[in-house]
Amino acid sequence: MGGRLNDLIQVVYGGKNVVLSMMKNKTRQTSSVFINNLNNNNNNNNNNNNNNNNMSLKDKLKDLKDNLKEKKVDDDDDNLIIFDEKKEFLNENKNPELNYIKSQGHKIPSSQTSRFWEFTKLAVGVGAGFLGEKTKRTIDSSTSTSTSKSYSAIFTDTNAERMAESFSRMRGAALKIGQVLSIQDESFLPPKFVEILDRVRKNANPIPLEQLYNTMSMELGENWRDKFQLFQEDPIAAASIGQVHRAITLDGREVAVKVQYPGVADSITSDIKNLSSLLKMIVPETAYIERSLESARTELLLETDYLNEASNQLKFKSLLENHGQSSKYLKDLYVPDVLTDLTTKRILTTEFVHGISIDKITPENYNQETRDWVSKNILSLCLAELFQFNFMQVDPNWTNFVVDFENKRINLLDFGACRHYKQEFLFNYLKSIEGGVNRDVNSILDYSLKLGYLTGDENKQMNDAQAKSIMILAEPFSKLYYQENNIKTYPFYEKQIAKRISELIPTMLKNRLKPPPEETYSLHRKLSGCYLVCSKLKSNINATSIFTHFKKSFFKNYNIPT
Repeated sequence: MGGRLNDLIQVVYGGKNVVLSMMKNKTRQTSSVFINNLNNNNNNNNNNNNNNNNMSLKDKLKDLKDNLKEKKVDDDDDNLIIFDEKKEFLNENKNPELNYIKSQGHKIPSSQTSRFWEFTKLAVGVGAGFLGEKTKRTIDSSTSTSTSKSYSAIFTDTNAERMAESFSRMRGAALKIGQVLSIQDESFLPPKFVEILDRVRKNANPIPLEQLYNTMSMELGENWRDKFQLFQEDPIAAASIGQVHRAITLDGREVAVKVQYPGVADSITSDIKNLSSLLKMIVPETAYIERSLESARTELLLETDYLNEASNQLKFKSLLENHGQSSKYLKDLYVPDVLTDLTTKRILTTEFVHGISIDKITPENYNQETRDWVSKNILSLCLAELFQFNFMQVDPNWTNFVVDFENKRINLLDFGACRHYKQEFLFNYLKSIEGGVNRDVNSILDYSLKLGYLTGDENKQMNDAQAKSIMILAEPFSKLYYQENNIKTYPFYEKQIAKRISELIPTMLKNRLKPPPEETYSLHRKLSGCYLVCSKLKSNINATSIFTHFKKSFFKNYNIPT
C-alpha cells in the first residue's frame, strides 16, 4: 500500500507537494482571453449603476494603475539570447475559431451534505476500482499488460471516468483535482487515464441560464443587458470556479466576461475538510497534509474574489510592460487589460484576445522553432517573476498561456493565484539554485538550511536527496552540466526532470524532519509546471543565459540587509 501512496503523491505534485498543487491548478479557456484598456474606462463614475462596491472598485483599480507606473528599467545584456524579431516560423499557423459550449447547464451541489455525499461516493468508487484492479493483477497477470502494471492500480480507465464525471458535476475545489491530474506527464499516469480526465479541463458543466441571469443581475444590476451590445449566452469556457462568455460592449469592444458559479466560494472550506478526511487515511504524516490543505484553502478563497484577481492582473501588466519594453526576454509576452466598469467581486470583464493554449501545441503539429520559442518565453517569465518582479502568478495550468499567431506573442491569463516573495527568501533560494548550477553540494545544503528546508540534524539520505533534487532543478541553467554531458541544448523530454525529482520524494518523506518552506509550495508548483510544458513540447533550448540574465537583474536591485 505504501508504494501506491507514493505513486499518488508523485503524480499530483510532479516533483514537490501533492495537495496544494492538487487544489490549486485552475483552468482557463483555450481560445479566449481577457481584458481591456483601463484608460478608456476611468470616467463617468457617477453614471455607473452598479452597487457601491463597483464604485469603490473603479477608484481602487485606477489608483492601483497610477501607483504602478514604475521607472523603465535598462537591459544591460550585450550578447545573451536574441529572440528572432520576425519570428517567421510562426507564420505557418493561424489562430483557431471560437468554440461555444452547447448545454442546458447543470446546477452545482451547494450544500455541505450534498458535497460530502459526492466525495464519499467518489472515494468508495475509486477504492473499489483500486481493489478490483489489484485483485485482477494478482490473480491473472495476463489480464494486465506490462505497461499498465507500471502504474498504480488506482489509475484505471474506470476510475478516470468516475473522477471526470464527479469533478465536472461538483466543480469548485473538487474540479481542480481533476485538472491537475489531467496535465501530468505520461511518466506518472497512463495515457488513457490522462485522455479521459482531459475532458475535465475542456468540458466542465456550465450552470443553467437561470443561475447565470441571477448572478449577472446581482452583480451588475437588473439592467445588466443594457451594458452590452451583445452577450453570448453559450459560454466559451466552463472551469472550476466560473465560466466565460464572449460579449460586445456598448462602444464596440470585444470582451470576455467571467461569471463565478453561485455558492462556489462557500463550498471551498467544506470541500477542503472532506478532502482532508480522505487524504489523512492514505498520505504519510511527513507529507504535512494539514499545512498544505490550509494553504490551499486560503489561496482558493482569494481566487474567488475577482476584485483581488483584477488587482493582481493590473499589477502584473504594469510590471511586464515596464520591464518587457526594454528586455528581449519578455517582449513577446502580453497581459490583457481589465474593464473596471464591468468588474465586481463575482464578475470579471476583460479584453478578449485570440489564440491557442499551449496544451494544443504538439510536436506532431508545430515546428521545433515554435515549440522552442514558447519554452524560452515560459522559462524567462518564470525567472522574471521570481528575480525581477518578486511577484509570481503561481498557476502553471497550460491553458493560462495562449499563443497568438497573428500578433506573434503569448497572452497570459488567470491572475487569481499570485503571491509576493520577500527578498531574503529569494536571495537564499537563488543562491541554492546557483549552487545547483555550479554543482556545489555544500552550497546547496548551506542555503537549504538557511531557507528552512533542513534543520541541520538530517541524516545523509535526506541531505543527499535534497542536494540531488536541487541539482536536477538547476540542470537547464548549468553551463557545467552542459559541458559534462557534451550538449549545447537541454532536451527536456529526454531528461524528465519532474519524474526524476519525484523518485526522490519517498526518501524525503521518510527522512524529513520539518515541512518545506511555505513559499516553496507555490514556487515549485510553477517551476515544475514550466518544466512539464518544456517536456511536453519536446523543447531543445539553451537556458543558461536566461538564468544568468535574471540572476544579474536580482543582484542589481537587491537591497543588502543591514
